[in-house]
Amino acid sequence: MSLSDVPVGFEAKIISVPDDTVGNRLLSIGFVPGNKVKVVGCAPLGDPRIYMVMGKMVTLRNDEAKRILVSVEDGIEPLSNVTEGIWRVVHLIGGRNFHEKLRSMGIYIGSTVKVVSKGVVETEKGTFKIGLGMAKRIFIRRDDV
Repeated sequence: MSLSDVPVGFEAKIISVPDDTVGNRLLSIGFVPGNKVKVVGCAPLGDPRIYMVMGKMVTLRNDEAKRILVSVEDGIEPLSNVTEGIWRVVHLIGGRNFHEKLRSMGIYIGSTVKVVSKGVVETEKGTFKIGLGMAKRIFIRRDDV
């Protein structure tokens, strides 16, 4: 997943940075593979975002952060990236209407969902097709291990 997809408040481990001019600048300010980075905050419209890396606060635009590949700690993934299986919802990014719409489908923090196929989930309230835009804002952790 890219750094721009990590929700505010979450920490991730940097996997790779592009090998170009922008990548060299990112490396020089601490975005080195193996380092941890925490998403501290973001501007009101979501771009730019503030990161804590190597004890420093750094602001990056989303187009730069999108080029940094990371893995989120504790196996947390956006619903858009997962395969079939049983998953537990751990974080939702959105306002009241987003939360209410998901709750009507049986999707809320702590609930269990069964991913049937790409974008199709089963909950206690039925089977639902989740669009990519929504799926990117639903963060889950494997629950069937």
